[in-house]
Amino acid sequence: MGAYAQYSKMFRNGIIAKAEELCYSAANICILKGDMHALEANYPNTYANLISCRHNRDARTPLEYGRDLVASWIFEDTLVQKLSEGGLTSSLAGADRNREVLATTKVSASSDCRISDAGKSRYLEIMSDYTGWWERTGHIDLRDSKYKKLQTEYALFLGVCTPSNQFILLDFAADLGATYIPEHIPYGGKPAYSIPVKKGSLKPFRMQTLIADLKRLICAF
Repeated sequence: MGAYAQYSKMFRNGIIAKAEELCYSAANICILKGDMHALEANYPNTYANLISCRHNRDARTPLEYGRDLVASWIFEDTLVQKLSEGGLTSSLAGADRNREVLATTKVSASSDCRISDAGKSRYLEIMSDYTGWWERTGHIDLRDSKYKKLQTEYALFLGVCTPSNQFILLDFAADLGATYIPEHIPYGGKPAYSIPVKKGSLKPFRMQTLIADLKRLICAF
């Protein structure tokens, strides 16, 4: 189950209504509706960019990748709103911060957002596990480029395990004990890093707990 299928269940009035509430573009709404013909006819640049992302979509079709991408943006934007309401200064920072489907050459491994508290700030990467894979296997796998970029940024990593409603917070300024995988089958044989999930690091998802943990890590940096 991908981001689109998982997040479609989250919003009471539906994911398309949530996208409209967040003022998403007509092209993004078209992707969520699954109308690739209308996307190609009315938004040819977006369509061409989506088709170009062969490397990023792995085994997914262009539509599946597009829906997952837009759904992930909706989740990120909703979460950033909640963090701001909880007292953190939050802003989108990734290459896709304008919520436009980018051509594969412009897709970046940069973190999703930047969060600040008490005059200090950190980059924050947000990722979801829709199947409970992290808990079952005891590890989180990241593409080689993503892992290295998060290290360079000394970023924080927020992983949300949606089936069990848990979260994990990792600090890339520390040694995470990752293992390099030269050819990772789930990523189409591309290199990756596997990060162990330590016992007790997955916590029940409560916004108050998450914000307190984020503030602690920001201020300690």
